[in-house]
Amino acid sequence: MNNVANKLICLNLNANWQPVGFKTVKDAIVDLCGSESYGKPSTLALDIEYELDDNGQPIFDEAKSMNPVSWDEWMLLSIRPWDLFINSPTRSIRVPTVIIATNFNKMPIKTFKGKPSKDGIWNRDQGICQYTGKKLSKDQSTIDHVIPRSKGGGDTWTNMVVCEKELNSKKGNKLNSEIGIKLRKDPIEPNPMPISAFIREAKHHTWKHFLTI
Repeated sequence: MNNVANKLICLNLNANWQPVGFKTVKDAIVDLCGSESYGKPSTLALDIEYELDDNGQPIFDEAKSMNPVSWDEWMLLSIRPWDLFINSPTRSIRVPTVIIATNFNKMPIKTFKGKPSKDGIWNRDQGICQYTGKKLSKDQSTIDHVIPRSKGGGDTWTNMVVCEKELNSKKGNKLNSEIGIKLRKDPIEPNPMPISAFIREAKHHTWKHFLTI
C-alpha cells in the first residue's frame, strides 16, 4: 500500500447511513475484508457516482447514485481520474472513503462528564468571549476560570469560559467582582450529544453528502 493507506479519510456510517466516526483507509479495508453476518458482509463500501460537466469534470455537489458494495465488488471498480488509489501486488484499487456498518444501527452519544478540554469550552461558547460578547479567533482567546484556581475554583464546565486574552491578563487571580466584570450568561455543562455532531470537517468531498456543516 502507498502512503494514502494511513490517511484518515474514510467516513464510517451506521446502518441508517448516519456518520458515527472515521478511520484510516487501511483500517477501513480491514473492516471490509472482515467477518460476515448471516452470510452477508458486515461492512460495505459506498460507490458514489457523479454527473460530469461539459469539460468532463465531476460535479461533486450532488451525487448521481450511491451503491453499497462488498469488498470483492469494490476491487473490480474502475479507477476514475479523480479517485485516490492504493497498489496491491497484483492491481491498483480505488480507495474507499465512505463505509457502512450494516449491522450497527445505533448512534453513539457523547457525554461531558469530567474535566473539560479547551476545545470543548471553545465549542460550547462558539468562540465568543463570555464577558464582552466579542467573536474571537483562537489566537485572540484563552480559557478563563470564573473563580480562579488560586481561590478554589475548579476545572469544570461551570467554572471555565472563553475570554479575550487581554481581559484575562487584566483579571489575573482576581474575582470578577474585584475588577468590575460580569458574565453574559452562566456557563453550563453541555447536554449529551450524538457523536455525529462532532464530525464537522469533510476530510474528503464524499463526506459532504452525510455531514451537517
